[in-house]
Amino acid sequence: MALAMAFFSGMLSSSLPTPLYPVYISLYGFSASQIMAVFGVYAAGVLLALAFTARVNIRPELYTKPLYAGLACVLLSSLLMMLADNFMILILGRFVTGLGSGILMAYINRSLIKLFDTEVSNTAALTASASLILGQAIGPLITGEIVHRGFYALKAPYVILFILVTASVFAIRGSRLVINRHSTPVTGERKNVKAQGHKVLSFRDVIVCCMAIFLSWAMASTFMSQGPTLARTYFNVTSVQLVSYSLSVFLLVAGITQIVMRKKHHYSSLKIGIVTQLSAVLLVLCSVYTTDPFLLFIAVMLEGFAYGAILVGAATIVNVVARQSQRHHLINLLYIVGYVGNWLPFSLSVMMDHFSQETALNAYLCLCSVLSACIASSAYFAGRSQPKSWVGA
Repeated sequence: MALAMAFFSGMLSSSLPTPLYPVYISLYGFSASQIMAVFGVYAAGVLLALAFTARVNIRPELYTKPLYAGLACVLLSSLLMMLADNFMILILGRFVTGLGSGILMAYINRSLIKLFDTEVSNTAALTASASLILGQAIGPLITGEIVHRGFYALKAPYVILFILVTASVFAIRGSRLVINRHSTPVTGERKNVKAQGHKVLSFRDVIVCCMAIFLSWAMASTFMSQGPTLARTYFNVTSVQLVSYSLSVFLLVAGITQIVMRKKHHYSSLKIGIVTQLSAVLLVLCSVYTTDPFLLFIAVMLEGFAYGAILVGAATIVNVVARQSQRHHLINLLYIVGYVGNWLPFSLSVMMDHFSQETALNAYLCLCSVLSACIASSAYFAGRSQPKSWVGA
């Protein structure tokens, strides 16, 4: 429970500022590029933390130490964001948030795997997924409601975060003996589930997975960073609550899809996600031409489904290939590519600073449509290029 609470707090910090971006623009006159930089520097912090934790070897009996470090980063970032009144403090605050989230992501997952290292190891995955889904989905809801009521909009969300993280620190401290407990892996024989009629996986499939993850995370980043501003200025949606609820539902759909699609074969999940993503990008392009917010909402929900399906399929495929080829760095590669994808919307921000919003959106979405079509073609030809075989799940 303590680990779930800490993970929830870390993920809450990632999505909490989303409805505040239009407020920052109106108060401080930030450009679209500056807002994208505030959003994107979070991804840089997560990447740095993941790269660092991958190289640092900490004994399982000392896992509470990095958990305290991650929570301390989130605490510090909440204070920085509360006091932020200029661009550089916002950048610093979001970067420290990314560091904290990355550390928590790495060591909470390791702790959960250690605690639930049994035949029913799905408990660890479900606990992590539930905390991630709720944390990311509830963040925009809290901030959107606060902004709507005009109750200390720039400070109240971070006061709530500060209280939650402080409670998480005490919860981790209270559970430190359980978290640090030495665990002996189960050595008993486990059932080996096999699926007939599926293709042999190779490094070519890993490339397809990385391409799909890159674009799906780029689209999610676009909605989260530029969505609130564009909804107000381009689609004339003036309700902050409505935009916040839509983004929360988007994250909720993505999370639920991850859980539901676990039941399907990984390559089927990946292909369904890629096709849905192409449909979502084209639908967003249509909504830009018609300035129809309802069409945009449908596209956002489709992208949420695609995001979840692609993540489940790609992560499973890369894990299988990494295990079979003994190239475990492939797992890190997938997430690194995903976080790099968070910077693709920076091109949209630059175009919005120099051209009209309509021109910038059309150019950006045409680029995304071409990328999506290329990914769909790659997945189709990769699926036909190799013979089918028995594959151990």
